[in-house]
Amino acid sequence: MTSRFFVEGRLKSGTMAFEGAEFHHMIRVTRHQVGDTVRLFDGAGKEADALIEFTSRHSATMKVGKVETVPDEPGPHLILAVAMPKATRGTTLVEKSVELGVSKIVPIRTARGIVDPRRSKLDNFRQNVIAASKQCGRSRLMEVTDPIDWSDFVSTYVAKETTVLAHPGGVPFKEGLVNELIAGNGGRGGKTASSPTIVVTIGPEGGFTIEEISQAATRGGRLVSLGPRILRVETAAIMAASIFTAVLMGD
Repeated sequence: MTSRFFVEGRLKSGTMAFEGAEFHHMIRVTRHQVGDTVRLFDGAGKEADALIEFTSRHSATMKVGKVETVPDEPGPHLILAVAMPKATRGTTLVEKSVELGVSKIVPIRTARGIVDPRRSKLDNFRQNVIAASKQCGRSRLMEVTDPIDWSDFVSTYVAKETTVLAHPGGVPFKEGLVNELIAGNGGRGGKTASSPTIVVTIGPEGGFTIEEISQAATRGGRLVSLGPRILRVETAAIMAASIFTAVLMGD
């Protein structure tokens, strides 16, 4: 399999200079040399093969071939709204979400949440997205948005998208329910049946408050269960994404 590297900005045919962190990874980590061909992608659906023609200490000269447009995935799409966990657990959540095809992660601020990602952490998450996309062959980068307060999340997402909240006692989140949500997705907020979007919301370690559940429920949010055990945040997110992906694979 040809190694893949991310290009910031527009990818186009011809000669280009390649430098920075991706250059370091290509030359110092994966040990590519002059004469090797690699695959470049811009995270927005453009990809091309490129020949390494010359390397110096800090950059390489690449000859980029024909740029191809990779078709966007038609959907259904999954958004994870998550009260982000601590430290490396957040990194795991982001990386696995990329691999499982999640279209967007929305960090949410909740009453019992203890992590509010700073700009530097969000930047790290976005670098994790690039690394995971390189590994799994994804052409379009998963979006990680800025954190959003619960009330804003309810009005922006719950009121406009088909949204479920992971919470004990909810309806089991399994194939039948996912298909039901997808089938009924075209009736709300201007969505189309050809590109449905489902939002799965994962609360903090202490769970959602009664007030938060009430706010979401009054705007159409539904409670779902991810099984009999209390899962960590990243485990719940990965499980929900896995179930969603398995349903799409079955279809």
